[in-house]
Amino acid sequence: MENYELLYIVPAKYTDAELDSLMEKVKGMVATAGGNVTEMHSLGKRKLAYAIGQVRNGNYVLNYFQAEPASLAKLNDTLRLSTDIVRHLVVVRDKYLVKIPSLVEVEAARGDEEERTHAVAAPVPARVQAPVAPKDPMSMEELDKKLDEILTEEVL
Repeated sequence: MENYELLYIVPAKYTDAELDSLMEKVKGMVATAGGNVTEMHSLGKRKLAYAIGQVRNGNYVLNYFQAEPASLAKLNDTLRLSTDIVRHLVVVRDKYLVKIPSLVEVEAARGDEEERTHAVAAPVPARVQAPVAPKDPMSMEELDKKLDEILTEEVL
């Protein structure tokens, strides 16, 4: 058996209770296809990057499951034909990487980071003043004379 991740989007029109029953329905679809769901996580409502049909917001749900590779085609067909799921994606979890942070862990870390950045105010840098222009401008002859003096001075 291989380890897989299933991420699917459900329209935001569903309530939390309906979403829970839909998650159980998808768990049953995975079981019917010959898989075993090990973890289920609701990642919350998000605005979609672009509208899919008439759906502009969706609930993201992440499942980790184990299944035989031959059963994935049946699962993909079942999920694609479901009217409750807008999009889905099934990927293989790499067995050689021992510690892969799951999407749930990454989201939790991002939330902690946002809390820290909002809790501590960033220091305000001091304003740098622009150099002040001389009050009486010099003529070109005076500038040339001053430059010649600077260039002819001996360097210590």
